[in-house]
Amino acid sequence: MTTTQHPDPMALFDVSSAAVVGASPGKHYSSSVLGNLRSFGLPIEKVWAVNPKYDEIEGHACYSGLDALPEKPSLVVSLVGVDRVDAVLDDAIAAGVKAMLVIADGYGEMGAEGTARQAALAAKARANGVTLLGPNSLGYVAPSRHVAAWVGGKVPARLRPGRVSLAFQSSGMLNLVLNQVANRKIGLAAAVSVGNEAVLDLADFIRAFAEDPETDVLGVVLESTSRPRPLAQALLHATVAGKTVVVLSIGKSERGMKNVASHAGRMATSGRVWSALFRQTGALIVDDLTDFMETVALAAGIPAEARGAGLALATISGGDCGLLSDLAEGYGLELAEVTPQTQATLDQQLSRTDILANPLDVRNTRTSAPDVFWASLAALAADPNVDTVALRLNLALAPSEQHEEMYRAVAAHIRANGATCVFLSRVTETSSDRWFDLFEELGTPYLTSYDGALKAFANLQRHRRDERFVVDDASFTAMPDEVTDLAETEVLSYADTMAWVERSKVPFTKTVQAADTDAALAAADDMHFPLVAKGIVPGVVHKSDLKLVELHIADRQDLAERVAALFDRMADISTTPGSDAPAVEIQEMASGGSEFFIGMHSDPILGRIVSFGLGGIFLEVLKDVVYAVPPISAAQAGEMLRLLNGWELLDGARGQEPRDVAALAETIASVSASVAEPDSTIASFDLNPVLVMPAGSGVLAVDALVEQTI
Repeated sequence: MTTTQHPDPMALFDVSSAAVVGASPGKHYSSSVLGNLRSFGLPIEKVWAVNPKYDEIEGHACYSGLDALPEKPSLVVSLVGVDRVDAVLDDAIAAGVKAMLVIADGYGEMGAEGTARQAALAAKARANGVTLLGPNSLGYVAPSRHVAAWVGGKVPARLRPGRVSLAFQSSGMLNLVLNQVANRKIGLAAAVSVGNEAVLDLADFIRAFAEDPETDVLGVVLESTSRPRPLAQALLHATVAGKTVVVLSIGKSERGMKNVASHAGRMATSGRVWSALFRQTGALIVDDLTDFMETVALAAGIPAEARGAGLALATISGGDCGLLSDLAEGYGLELAEVTPQTQATLDQQLSRTDILANPLDVRNTRTSAPDVFWASLAALAADPNVDTVALRLNLALAPSEQHEEMYRAVAAHIRANGATCVFLSRVTETSSDRWFDLFEELGTPYLTSYDGALKAFANLQRHRRDERFVVDDASFTAMPDEVTDLAETEVLSYADTMAWVERSKVPFTKTVQAADTDAALAAADDMHFPLVAKGIVPGVVHKSDLKLVELHIADRQDLAERVAALFDRMADISTTPGSDAPAVEIQEMASGGSEFFIGMHSDPILGRIVSFGLGGIFLEVLKDVVYAVPPISAAQAGEMLRLLNGWELLDGARGQEPRDVAALAETIASVSASVAEPDSTIASFDLNPVLVMPAGSGVLAVDALVEQTI
């Protein structure tokens, strides 16, 4: 029995010859890929058109089939329609070709019939060792490897080799970004549109680029995944390998999730759950394409040590300083605090007292008082708290010789004084390509607007702070290898719920189940008043809605009366024939803690997801919740608690006594480990409320609802 080895994505980039099957004169896809393959390094005699109707297409020799080629191609590009792709794959297998790009749509995005067609195509490719990209892909580009199998138009000639790799689930977005990357002279190692991911998916390329020595920054556009755990492992692998992973996750809103399903035939999940995964894998999430481009440009242009809090801003306008300050505060961007010595130097040079040193207004001193200009920049760059100086100077449609001389001198001056240099524009505007050529020559990032620039700096700062959430050897055992339909569930009985609570090491208030009033009174003999009584009816989840909760029971007589009333109310509630008889739950009434909740639900994509936050209004109205992919450690849980808007209430705000955060973190870690066990059948749970006592006094859950898969 033979085993099928998963194809290596990098086989697509080892191309010395290519055959384009279905090429036709004057057709967009055909002209694009023939021209791109030739423009990026393959000689014309090694790029063959395959179409029995023609002898020559756009200067390329044309052949009747793959078996008629002068030699075996490294790559087959299939431009034929969905009804002929299978035959092309058969011909490629017969010819011994090991890499194939399929452009055709009509597969998984077209419903059950298309999904079956895609599965058959994938099975045949895997069984015969063919590394297949697509279907429904526009292709890929790797400038340094001299291959551009791209059908979406002419790849810009300005595209140059570099240290950024791109893996997109949206071909149209990648087409746009390729032009942006080329125009801005951001060096590219590779870029790939994964299409329908029949054989190779996003996780495969993320892992491959993580191991690629030519890649430092990895940009990802993600809609969804059918292999959640491999995706998580690939993202973490890239982070551990020292890559900066920038992710634009699209389809996070309710309407956006519907679009993902209709556009790509993929299931979708909520943005906050994706954010939890990205946080724990070390990926940096951004909001839109502008944010993506600015963050990738910045990450590719400055060293890791320049991405922290040591940022200084400088400009030639006082009004700009106010705007920059507002943007920094709005994005949570921390600016460097200069030393008293630097402050004194700037005050002296700029002839003012207590000048705002960051952002710094150097005014028009470059022309009116050059010594002041250069001394001020030197003081800022040399400050021990400053790692990066980002500044805005005069820009024009195209740089003059004077501009070029000034920017060269400024970049050299800042570097000579120990800081990384970044140039900014106030607002995105039309600029000559010569500006980007100049900044490439200087090796300095150029960010095209204040808003985009400060958001990108804030992203990189947040990315460094979020390193505390990453565990290098995280297993993600609660995530499925492949997406499947969610199983049906049932609520655990009282006894099974209490057994799960005990196994999961959840501190729980003293609780006894009683079948009648006499049993409730007997249970009270071992309890301390006041008590709580709750009616237990099979199938009833929300007891309070049916007035099945009695609080502040003062003594035995009060207990007997209220339990009897509960049984009367439960007698009027219909139940499924054959189900357990109603009962009551008697608890000691806990008090003195802050209400918290800990829960878990089964996400349709990422599997079991733990959530926690402050209870009461913070949960119901403010939705102050943190999500996490289990298992997480107590240390991770403790750090995640600080993400809550209401963290200060746990930490002892306004003179209140701090809560026992350590015990809370231990409990979160314990239940997360429980549901992450491979044999766990828990589909959801809700511990609410969990009372967080004063520091050193622990936590105490007083109610639990647990569901398991059937």
